[in-house]
Amino acid sequence: MRKKDLRSARERQRREENRETILHAAEAVILRKGFSAASMDDVAAEAQFSKATLYRYFRSKTELVFEIMAHFLEDLNGRLRDVLNRPASARERLGEWIASSLRFLFENENLTRVFLLDRSFMRLLQIFVGKQSRSGTEEERRFLQKIKTKRKEMLEGSRFLLRDGMASGEFRPMDLDAGVTFIEAVIEGYFVERFWDDRRVHIEEDAGHIQDFILHAIENIKVSRGETS
Repeated sequence: MRKKDLRSARERQRREENRETILHAAEAVILRKGFSAASMDDVAAEAQFSKATLYRYFRSKTELVFEIMAHFLEDLNGRLRDVLNRPASARERLGEWIASSLRFLFENENLTRVFLLDRSFMRLLQIFVGKQSRSGTEEERRFLQKIKTKRKEMLEGSRFLLRDGMASGEFRPMDLDAGVTFIEAVIEGYFVERFWDDRRVHIEEDAGHIQDFILHAIENIKVSRGETS
């Protein structure tokens, strides 16, 4: 490798490491102070970078939190891809996807709460998703598009499993969009309810109950009973 290429590779690696450091620092600050109270000064101090250095990577707190959310969704989609590639029935794969996503959201519960319950973050997201999205910076719109793409990938995975199960006769005929919305609402609703529930969590037990609830709701009763007509 030529010296110029080596320097370029090292610079890319340094920038990527700095970017990851900033993202981890931002995540720590947001979890500690909440989205609304967190500031770019806080993130710079946590990362031990100057504020000028921080702004070379992210122009605003909005860009930072959108990137954190994109990483969050990408990790979740990684679990989905693992499930989709398994040689199992649609019912078994959908059940595993439900359990796997619940485990992931539980393992990252603090971030899950920010994305589902933090009012200031939800207002920000509604503004950017809605008609006012053009008011953001180009970078903020780019990050939002990345989030939309990753969320769409996740929903398409659930839609694929439902379609596969309908084709094999495991699931009853249904509107795919309604089915995907139902699954997403049950999973997200569990974590919203957790906010008000002080009981000790048994995630595997809860995941089993939620699996049963969803799968029984969409199963093809005739097939499950062994009826052929």
